[in-house]
Amino acid sequence: MSFSTLSYNVVILAGGASKRFGEDKCDHEIDCKTFLQRISENFDEPIIVTKRIRRIKNGIQVLDNVNGGPVEAIKLALPYLSKEKVFITGCDYPFLSKRIADEICSKDAEISIVDTGELQPLIGCYSLKFLRDNIDKVKKMLDFVQLAKRIYIVGTHEIRLKGIPLKSFVNVNNWDDLTNSYKPKFTLSKYIIKC
Repeated sequence: MSFSTLSYNVVILAGGASKRFGEDKCDHEIDCKTFLQRISENFDEPIIVTKRIRRIKNGIQVLDNVNGGPVEAIKLALPYLSKEKVFITGCDYPFLSKRIADEICSKDAEISIVDTGELQPLIGCYSLKFLRDNIDKVKKMLDFVQLAKRIYIVGTHEIRLKGIPLKSFVNVNNWDDLTNSYKPKFTLSKYIIKC
């Protein structure tokens, strides 16, 4: 499947408390753009699940008044999803690009997820059917991995070979994450197929 024919929805989770960061990460600016703007502008119509209306130019905003975490936020996004696959991320990955989403969503799997030394469920592409069939069976995002029959683990070695900067995977939880150099572990890609 070529990237030009890829079709997937995008869900950006923007409702976290940002306690460790000390302010709302989604509104923090780097080079005059907020974290949320930096991610959302990569995509045509992202579905943004947020605890309040955000000032952004594109996307559909879905209010999350429950604040029940990522799984509950994805439940709120489900009615807006129509494509076969869904790329899911959070606003705390400000260096992420569409190129990453294209690469991850090009894999033939129920879940394609990045491994930076630990699995990153919020840099992942999920089959919409798989999400709908299993959303009520999970409490946290990594529970999806336990339920999937076909998983593609995207390793940092593959990403590096494709020329995609590993900085794309910086998950900003505190100020040090912005200032320290990011060094993910060397990981290899692999398919996991369960019977």
